[in-house]
Amino acid sequence: MASSPPQKVSLYSVNDLKNATDDAIAPYLTSLPKPYTFKQQHGSTNVRLALGYSAVVIAGVLFFADYKLGWDDTKAYTAPACLAYFILNLALTYWIWQEAGTIFIGTREGGQKLTLKSSSKKHSPTYTLRVTYEAPSGKKWEDKVIAGSFTQWFNIHGFLQTKELQAWLNSNIDVLSHAEKEGKPQPKVVEDSNSPASSWAISDATIASLNPATFASGIDVSSSPAATPPSTVKKGRPKKRT
Repeated sequence: MASSPPQKVSLYSVNDLKNATDDAIAPYLTSLPKPYTFKQQHGSTNVRLALGYSAVVIAGVLFFADYKLGWDDTKAYTAPACLAYFILNLALTYWIWQEAGTIFIGTREGGQKLTLKSSSKKHSPTYTLRVTYEAPSGKKWEDKVIAGSFTQWFNIHGFLQTKELQAWLNSNIDVLSHAEKEGKPQPKVVEDSNSPASSWAISDATIASLNPATFASGIDVSSSPAATPPSTVKKGRPKKRT
């Protein structure tokens, strides 16, 4: 299946820039190499949906009962239903306020938890991210606020550059920095038998096997007369006597 083309965002809308950035972070964190892969937790979203839908169901059932049965038959249930509706909406408001800005909650192998909360200000290109990384025991290993400019990962045409965004995250979040370092393949050193170093190694081993006494005495073979190639002198023809 062909991948969908990147979505263009208006550079003059801070809200659109923030939403596009928020949406690009979760897919990156859930695709990291093991054991750094984070599994996104949707518990907060599920609680918010449960509270909202419960309030809507109560209001709908009360309206349907009043429409079908009339006020006299449903007035005994109206007050408790209104009270339940009010409590659910109050709890939903509190939950939304508490989880405001949360764009990602995930855990990795071992139970470590990463929580990210984003925010931005109107007419400002600054993107702020609250990072909390904690152990299963609740001890916070990392709790800080990082900030960057949307211009770091959006080009002049309004397209999000994922590599630039990921590089910004890796340079500011320690666990992602470790994941990036371990994910890079290490260069392999292949010894070439035709290289000069290999040729000299073979030559030295051969000389050592032929002259063990020389190497045992610590004499430099290269400076010894035996190692110096004999000089060749051209012999001239004898002059003829006249």
